[in-house]
Amino acid sequence: MASTDNQNSSVFKHFNWKTFVSGGIAGSVAKTLVAPIDRVKILKQVHSRHYDGFGIFESFYRIYQIEGFLALYKGNGAQMIRIFPYAALQFTSYETFKSLNKRIFKDKSGNVFNSLACGSLAGITAVSFTYPLDVIRSRLAFQFKGEHVYKGIVDAVIKIYSESKSIKSYYRGYLITVMGMVPYAGISFSSFEHIKKFVLKNNYKYLTHLGSHKSSTSETHIYYELTVVGKLLCGALTGIVAQTITYPLDVVRRHMQLSGMISEANTKMGIIDTFGYVYSKYGVVKGLYRGITLNYIRAVPMVSTSFCFYELSKMK
Repeated sequence: MASTDNQNSSVFKHFNWKTFVSGGIAGSVAKTLVAPIDRVKILKQVHSRHYDGFGIFESFYRIYQIEGFLALYKGNGAQMIRIFPYAALQFTSYETFKSLNKRIFKDKSGNVFNSLACGSLAGITAVSFTYPLDVIRSRLAFQFKGEHVYKGIVDAVIKIYSESKSIKSYYRGYLITVMGMVPYAGISFSSFEHIKKFVLKNNYKYLTHLGSHKSSTSETHIYYELTVVGKLLCGALTGIVAQTITYPLDVVRRHMQLSGMISEANTKMGIIDTFGYVYSKYGVVKGLYRGITLNYIRAVPMVSTSFCFYELSKMK
């Protein structure tokens, strides 16, 4: 019995408040830094008539000039309510799945497929619990001054529910999100782990330094660990790889989330129809990859900051 208890304790040893809070803070810090970029990205992805035809910097200036500085953070309240539990659940469940993976597959647990699976399951766990807040946040961020459909988070909750009189309204685009989350989260965590191992193995100057740790027996263990610059670089490369592969799914998801606010879109369109609509109307570059440059500007600091802060917060 004692052996079983120890095994269970070992499997879920990462499911603790430190990991949970570290992940939540990491996500909140990262999202706050890129909130203005995130709003412009949403407006670009779905071709907002108020900003269509404007460049990236012109859009930033137009929001500031017409709607004011705080408009750059429109929808960020719902984002913050969502991102803390989302990031916390994602990082915590990833550590738990990694522990389970090691226990079940032992020597084979370190291969790419197992790493991808752990990241994907962590992403699905997090998004399933917080998806309604993502829909609410997207609706709030899409609004233009003088044309507000929702007065705030509570009003959005009520009105979105009234669209179908069920919780289905909060989960519009959920399936495409999960479809995107599986490769995105899997690639993110797996890429970070492998890039991190590669950098540590080659001991690149300025990216690694010597670290030490005292065990329970008071023995000091010396090892190489990533510097802050190393953590940021590994996170940045991770963001570029993951975003490039999964970006079209994000565009389709956003169209589905905002279908009720876009007059030309059919709110009853499914994933395939929405994908076909975006492709036939706008093409690949101006449709499925619309806003990808802005997304790199957003994703690289966000992902690198998130992974870096998480690694730092886990340190004793």
